[in-house]
Amino acid sequence: MPQSAKSSSGPLNIADETRLIAGAKNGDPGSFEQLVDLYMGRGIQVAMGYVGNREDALDMAQETFYRVYKSLDRFRDGEPFAPWFFRILRNACLNFIAKHRKPGHFSLQAKSEEESDYDLPDGINLGPPSQVEMQESHRQFWRALEKLGMNHREIIMLRHFEELDYAAIAKVLDIPIGTVMSRLYHARQKLRLALEPYMEGQL
Repeated sequence: MPQSAKSSSGPLNIADETRLIAGAKNGDPGSFEQLVDLYMGRGIQVAMGYVGNREDALDMAQETFYRVYKSLDRFRDGEPFAPWFFRILRNACLNFIAKHRKPGHFSLQAKSEEESDYDLPDGINLGPPSQVEMQESHRQFWRALEKLGMNHREIIMLRHFEELDYAAIAKVLDIPIGTVMSRLYHARQKLRLALEPYMEGQL
């Protein structure tokens, strides 16, 4: 399963995250900086799935934190932060695409060597024996992801990259949990289909 980008200090538990949010609401810059440290890499990672390249993804993540900062007073205490954050990120990315991209245009640039590696989702495991082949499997995964429509691509990103549960994904996408389950099933099927030519070549 894909590994989410985390801060070097590791993920916080709910109580610590709630404390940081409360501190940020009260104007403590250190608390907000820690939230940025925890979620910036994750935000860039998910934004890549929307806008298709790291430079624009970085811009979207930064824009999202600006919106988060301006909207903290509207965040309900006790609610999980991740679904709220990723919903704001999603809206920023969709607005960017509407303004700057032609309909249907999407191209994922290759990930740099400094970025995290990802396994293929939901039990798809090519088991390459060498580092070179491992890198190739990651390239093939991103190429397959590029072929998915937006609805399927984003749900793969949220479930398999960020490991959000169905309820959290439903909040991010503003759809029923049943729709999350159905859409994720079809997204996985389409991803497998897109990967079939590469997988057959490994047999």
